[in-house]
Amino acid sequence: MRRILLITLLTSLALCLVTSASGELSDQADGEETFNAAGYLILGIAFFGWLFFLGLLGSAIYLIIRKSRRLYEPKHPVRCK
Repeated sequence: MRRILLITLLTSLALCLVTSASGELSDQADGEETFNAAGYLILGIAFFGWLFFLGLLGSAIYLIIRKSRRLYEPKHPVRCK
């Protein structure tokens, strides 16, 4: 079972690498730049993802700092008898 899974994963990895290598070939001149909309779309999604993650991280750090400035007093303290 593991051998079949390993062969399947290696084959799919090889196919991905072959298709990405063939994408490098083009009929354009050497100095000519092209606009790659898919690349910019992926970068935009990644940018907003990182912005969301860093916003969550920053707000968590802010709440921890704000909570640690004052001494914690429990609402219903446990009393020993």
